[in-house]
Amino acid sequence: QIWDLRRGHAVRAIFGPHVCGDAVDIAQDGETILTGSWRVDKQLQLWDFRSERLMETIPWRTGASLAQPCMVYAAQFSKTGTRLIAAGGSGANEAKIFDRQGGSVVGNVLGLTRACYSVDFSNSGTMLAVAGGDGCVRIVNVNAC
Repeated sequence: QIWDLRRGHAVRAIFGPHVCGDAVDIAQDGETILTGSWRVDKQLQLWDFRSERLMETIPWRTGASLAQPCMVYAAQFSKTGTRLIAAGGSGANEAKIFDRQGGSVVGNVLGLTRACYSVDFSNSGTMLAVAGGDGCVRIVNVNAC
């Protein structure tokens, strides 16, 4: 639900995602909501803020890679207004960087021994922090992806 603190109640609602952790973000334009769901399919979805309608589902896995699902705990738009989305979770214990236009994967953070619980772009958009249950924070140069 989307609350208006001035009114003291929900003014909109999105139904469908199973959000666990820090897996909701609003794009800088204020028109698109990103949700990450802790489930084996339809993990990343883009929603229209005004109409509350699903705009797009960004596939986590395609083709032969469907065998190892990743349930999402963290999802975030890049802070620079670029087209990038970062997300990570459990199951496959990985994080990915997606191009918002078309949903293609432009970077992977693999080899985490436990779930990814947090992703955060730097204010400049050039770095991404990925943290998880293994107690490590990994810093990724986004420009190298």
